[in-house]
Parts: sequence; C-alpha cells; structure tokens
Amino acid sequence: MSLFKRKHKASSRRERIIVTEGAARFGSYGYTRLRDNLLYISADGNRKVLQIESALAKEGKTTVTANLAVSLGLTNKKVVVVDLDFRRPRLHRVFGLARENGIAEYMVNTIDRDGIIKHTTYKNVDLVTRGGTVYNPALILVSEKFKELIAYLREKYDFVLLDCAPVLQVSDYIHISKVSDGALFLVSYGKTTKAQVADAVKELNKNDIPVLGTLFTMYDRKKDARYGYSYGGYYGKYYDEAYGDMKKATVADIEEVDEIGTKK
Repeated sequence: MSLFKRKHKASSRRERIIVTEGAARFGSYGYTRLRDNLLYISADGNRKVLQIESALAKEGKTTVTANLAVSLGLTNKKVVVVDLDFRRPRLHRVFGLARENGIAEYMVNTIDRDGIIKHTTYKNVDLVTRGGTVYNPALILVSEKFKELIAYLREKYDFVLLDCAPVLQVSDYIHISKVSDGALFLVSYGKTTKAQVADAVKELNKNDIPVLGTLFTMYDRKKDARYGYSYGGYYGKYYDEAYGDMKKATVADIEEVDEIGTKK
C-alpha cells in the first residue's frame, strides 16, 4: 500500500496528521484503506499489538503510526500509540504533547502506568511517550516491567501501535516482537533499495516476526506515472491475502510485489 508523497527536502522531516473526521483531505484515503485492511485481519482480536517497522530511518514510521491511530480512533476503536524509537522519539511532537513522564520514568518508578498515558486531542487516541533519555533500550525491552506494561495496554485498548527503530540500524525489534502480534513494514520510494528490504525481511524472518503487510511511503507520482491513482496514489495488498505469511517470503517474493506498487 503506498501512502504519502515525498515532500521537498526542507519539509521532509515534518511529520503531521492529515486524517480528520468528516473531511476527505488529499492523502487521507490511503490511511482509510490501511485502517480497513487492518480491521479486517484483526477481526478475531488476535492482532492488537503491532510494531511499525522499516529497514532504515526516515521512511515515515512516525507519520504512518500517528495517522493510522487517528483513523482507527474515528471508527470508535480505542488506540494507544507507544513511542519505542528511544533514540529518535518524535511522536510527542506530532501530537503536540510533552515528552516527559513516559516510559523512562515508569521504569524507575517515578510514575505509574496510568500516569504515563497521555490523552491526545484526537478521538479515542492516547499516547505513551519515551520520557527522559534512555541509554540502554535493551534493558527496558527485555524487562518484565515493560512486558507487563504492554500486557496492560493490550487489555485496555483495541489497538496498541508501537513506533519502532529501524531494523537494519538497531536490534530493538527482536525484543519488541516478544510482546507484539506482528509488524507492518514500510518501504520508502526512491530511497530504500531492494537489497536493504531483503536484508530487513531476512532479519524479521530469522526472528519469527510475522509481517502482516507492507506500506509504500513517500511515493513520487511525477517520477513514475505508472503508479498514478485518482485518490492520491494509494495501492494496497496485505501479504495475508495475496502472498501468504511474510515470514516465508524470499527475495523473489519481494520482486514479485514490485508489480503491485512496492519499491522497485
């Protein structure tokens, strides 16, 4: 599924929420498609905790996570977004909230688990920020206290969206997978190479992390008109429906997906 367009360099790091209630803004249709696919594959309630992954940094994970949360919230689903990109936390900026009083403070018992849940201005959407500086994320991610937090959020919300660090740059995803039900994998147009996608998928497969779907981000219609679409360039296929379980994927599978809009 291709999502938002690549912006000019000056604004490329400005994550923002474009999904609004009752408004068909340009670009929001892709998140509606993504949301509906996710609701379909999660109908049995077994896919509630999702880690948002990509091979590299700056592929749109934070933007996708925030907009997907808002879109789910508009369907009366209770959603909490958790910032697990400990080195580059950005979700607090997107939602206009303070970063303080987050996971870091919870881990040292400065604040309890309910105290770190921040209410956003968006319907049914809450946020858990990183909090203060985290020097060794692995110590948090492997702890029983962190596992208990995610288990608590799983019971409290319909969806728990985990904004994670890049697969090829840090190994946090391995520990996060122990508390998640699968991953949504992002591929950035004109940036991520086929080899990098293959390496990232190999790492996910090696650790038995099911990839529930792929998202094609930062697509530039001017560069490649063959992916043009009247609602803003959105295409989507979930591997559950089209290619089977992604943990069985090979490089050949990834090449085949090129035909429906994933990174060439």
